[in-house]
Amino acid sequence: MTQEVVSFVLRFVREESGGQPARWRGVIKHVQSDHTADFARFGDALLFMQNHVDDAIRQAFAGPDPVAPEALFAETARLWGEMAPRYTDIMLQSMEVMLEQGRRVGESFAESMANWSQTAQQTTQDQQGQLLDVIERLAAQVETLAAKVDDLEARLRDE
Repeated sequence: MTQEVVSFVLRFVREESGGQPARWRGVIKHVQSDHTADFARFGDALLFMQNHVDDAIRQAFAGPDPVAPEALFAETARLWGEMAPRYTDIMLQSMEVMLEQGRRVGESFAESMANWSQTAQQTTQDQQGQLLDVIERLAAQVETLAAKVDDLEARLRDE
């Protein structure tokens, strides 16, 4: 039995700079060739994977007997028909996990702040204002993240 393997490693990186809202980007690596690519949209990562899988299929069909382009296309379409929905599900599950972790961090932060406020002997109005500003910024970031995840989920389902 002959077996071909095409493997990829996906890495998601959260970047923050100069007080700007955090943004996510990704890096994908084709394990067999060590080729890598940065992406901001998951569709770009899928295209990277498709190109490498197409190359593997071409190589598998290469040989002394020429293979009709229709056979290559049919094999590629069959493979992507099976795989693409799985990647979408994985991405959506990952985003759901990230949202849940963000919610837990927010709750933990709120609980810590509540405990801190109970133990603080005297807090000035200025400090309370700063604390409220931090909480409002955190809430806005969580809302922005949730909106981005909703947008990403919609785009992934449309692809």
